Amino acid sequence: MKRIYIAGKLNAAAVNYIKNCHNMIRKADEIRKLGFSVYIPCLDFLSGIVQGDYNYYDYFDNNLPWLECADALFVMPDSEKSTGTQIESGIAHERGIPIFYEISELVKWEDEFEK
Repeated sequence: MKRIYIAGKLNAAAVNYIKNCHNMIRKADEIRKLGFSVYIPCLDFLSGIVQGDYNYYDYFDNNLPWLECADALFVMPDSEKSTGTQIESGIAHERGIPIFYEISELVKWEDEFEK
């Protein structure tokens, strides 16, 4: 099962942050139903609620090891300009981790990989 790291914009006002989390989880579930294992960085939001004192780097630094072991990076729509997504994409590029922007591209990649 291929491991897919889901990257997308999150930093925003509270209402938009929650909408961004919603969109990321929905897209990740769509990818998961296609037979991939997904890592969804925004889920650490729940840990932040419990701890109450996380800063940006507490979240980001925890997510990077998951990105580094991912088989591919999937970038959420309209997230290419997000600073965090750009950093994640740069790390993926440096490590030779394929980057996808469309689910159809991800599925095609997996099909070709399995041949």
